[in-house]
Amino acid sequence: MINLYLIEKAFILFILYSFIGWIIETTLTLIESKKFVNRGFLIGPICPVYGVGAIIITGVLYRYSNDFLVIFGLSVLMCGCLEYFTSYLMEKIFHARWWDYSNFKYNINGRICLNTLVLFGIAGILIFKLTNPLFDYLIFNNISNDVLNIICIVFGIILTLDIVFSFIIINKIKDISTIAQKENKDNTEDISKKVREIIMEKSMPYRRVLEAFPHVFADKVKEGKQKIVNTATKAKEKTIENINNVKDNLNNAKERTKENFNNARERTKENFNNAKEKTIENINNAKERTKKTIKYAKLKTLRNLKIYKEKDNDDKEQ
Repeated sequence: MINLYLIEKAFILFILYSFIGWIIETTLTLIESKKFVNRGFLIGPICPVYGVGAIIITGVLYRYSNDFLVIFGLSVLMCGCLEYFTSYLMEKIFHARWWDYSNFKYNINGRICLNTLVLFGIAGILIFKLTNPLFDYLIFNNISNDVLNIICIVFGIILTLDIVFSFIIINKIKDISTIAQKENKDNTEDISKKVREIIMEKSMPYRRVLEAFPHVFADKVKEGKQKIVNTATKAKEKTIENINNVKDNLNNAKERTKENFNNARERTKENFNNAKEKTIENINNAKERTKKTIKYAKLKTLRNLKIYKEKDNDDKEQ
């Protein structure tokens, strides 16, 4: 049977640890950059990955609450896996790296590193020995179930709205990045500047996301520029290929035309020679026929003269 009280307690712990995570992230960023930056993926002051990690540690390791070594080791393992796959999943969804430990020693694909893993182990011990008992004493032992129900409903509604609006804003910023890429195709720095200018003109939540993860949109701009370069390169290669194909076709047509012309010339020459030979043959045949005709006419004339002479002689004798 589902225990509603445990579910509501886990949800409140999730909100509390997410808020603590936001404080840690904001403080570290303040120390590093000397300015306040509202860290976290969501608009509100929470970092959900901290809350999820704390709930996993509390739910899975409660039976080892007195064994510091086991808590430390398993906290490192579970929170390391959680951070790694959260980074991987968000990169697949938004096509951008939201945090990167590549500059740290002993990192795995820039998603997790030894420094944070050690902190996860220490955090696991503090959860069981400090924060969980403190929250029980200050909150859960002093409020009724009805009040707990109301708190969970209120924070549930706020969290849901925060998630929805955060996703809408991230998608809008992705559209803004696309517009900037179309306007400036040659310089990544100019594109990033254009994205910032457009976002800064928007409302506070847009600026909050940009300030929390400035590198994300710079990476998106670089990615967009690289896509443009790749598309231009492919178009150039396709154009060169088409030009070469046209050249090949022209050369083939030229060769075929030359071959046809040579064949036609050979056929014309052959026909002319055949006609010449035929004409000569006809002339020779005509000459032969004329000779025969003349010879026949001559013989006939001689015969006629002989007959006439013989007849004339006969007439004289009579």
